[in-house]
Formats: sequence, C-alpha cells, structure tokens
Amino acid sequence: MPLSPPEPIQRRYSGKLADPARWQAFTPRVGDIVVCTTPKSGSTWLQGILALLISGDPGVDADVSTQAPWLDISVPDVDQVMAWLEAQPQQRQVKTHTPFDGIPIWSELRYICVYRHPIDVHFSFRNHVAHMTTEVLTDVFPADIREGFRIFLDGHHQDGASLASIVDHYRSALNLGPRENLLRLHYADMRRDLPRAVAQIAAFIGVSHPADVQKALTEAATFEAMKANASRFALAARRGFWKEDTDFFDSATSNKWVGVLSADDLARYEARLCDLLSPSERHLLEWGGCP
Repeated sequence: MPLSPPEPIQRRYSGKLADPARWQAFTPRVGDIVVCTTPKSGSTWLQGILALLISGDPGVDADVSTQAPWLDISVPDVDQVMAWLEAQPQQRQVKTHTPFDGIPIWSELRYICVYRHPIDVHFSFRNHVAHMTTEVLTDVFPADIREGFRIFLDGHHQDGASLASIVDHYRSALNLGPRENLLRLHYADMRRDLPRAVAQIAAFIGVSHPADVQKALTEAATFEAMKANASRFALAARRGFWKEDTDFFDSATSNKWVGVLSADDLARYEARLCDLLSPSERHLLEWGGCP
C-alpha cells in the first residue's frame, strides 16, 4: 500500500551528519521506526531496546550499524544502506540526529525521540571521542575541559552537540505537538523505571510479548547488560572503531559535571539556558518527566 506524502521539510541541514539527499533514496514502509535524537542522549540504547522488542529474542545481535542504520550520515555508501534496509522482512528502524524540521514526516511511520540533560550529553560526548581509535572533533573537545565547556555553551555546531543545537533539536520535537505517531522519552526516566519505558516503547510500535519474555527482554535492555554484551549492542561493534567495544557504553550516570565545572561555569550555563527555554521546557529537557 503506498504511503501518504510526507510533510514538507521545513529546514535544510547540511554536513557530514545530516545529508538530506539521502532521504530521497529511502523507501519507507508502514510501521517503520525513526529514532530521532541528539547525539549521546540514549539513541543506541533505544535502538538496542527496539531490536530486542522486534525480535523477541534476549540474545539478539542488534548490530545497529547495519540493521538500524544512521540514514543521513554521509557514510557509508547510500546504496549499501538502502540494501541493508530492503533486505529486512521485519519491522525496520533507522536513526537520524537531524532535528524533526529537517526530516520527512510520514503519518504511517513511528517517530521516537530521547532527550538528556545537556551537560551530561556534553561530558558523555567527550568520553565518546576519547574512546575512538581515530582522533576527531578536537576543535570542539579540546584537552582543556573548561575550554571545551565554553565552546559547548557559545557554539552553534551540530557535530559535537553544542547547547544551541541540543535546544534546537528539542524545540523541533516540541513544535510537532502531541501526535499519535510520536513518542517522547527522556534518558533519566528510562534509568529510573526501565520496565515502564520498555513497555511504553513496545505499545507504541505495536509489539507485545508474554510476560516472561517481556521480563527477559527488559533484563537484556539494562544499560549494564548492553555494556556486558557490547559486541551485540554497541554502535560500530566489531569494526575496530573503538579502543574497546565496551568503551562505547561509558557509565550512564548523571550529574557528570559535579566536581569538574566551577560555579562560574554553571552560572554561565544557567544564564544561557534561561535565554533559550522557558522554565517548564527546561525542566523537561534536563530532568525528564516527559509525557
């Protein structure tokens, strides 16, 4: 059955992490899932949960790089990515870090976003690039932690997730309003009550399992279990991209800035975020409780 035309794309993003032309090669199917998040906010964790729920197998090899590919990053070859997707008979998932106003929205697809405290995103990203086998993003993550934090506060870069780009992505989700095919999640909520989050995701994508299977899937979906099985769940696992695949899953902790940033650093963050968001919007972005 042909899908309805997508809503018009409102903004054109560009760069290595957001090539809008690649969406033109994508042939969506009813029920496809689009994971649309800012980097280091729980996207790979969510994709692992989706792989578990779709397969119903706690031992699934999620292999998210090929089975749930990042669709609009400039590599690998777009024909290869589409071939991976076309070969899948089951419900499919793709990932993007492009804000919602820069991607096509089909009514027949399911869209999921996850947000996380912006400072935790920043520190998680620092660890992320430190564990790569190739040196990248040294311009936005210099060795000096406080200088890197200043760049995070003052910059407008998507690569490396500046505060402005995180808020921009978050606003793009808020601007969609409540929709039947959009699920908003928060990293802190998932950590606080994973069984509830897994059940919520399952219901949203139309998947159900017997109680004993659901329990086993939820146990396999814990951050700790995924770290222990990083060869199945880490992004680019088994490809030599990380010094160790387990390094991809760092600590999943919050308040990473305590004892690292100064009172002045935090005051500048407070002032910057207050300029960008209302108090209620800020609370949801930082601490969760998303509907």
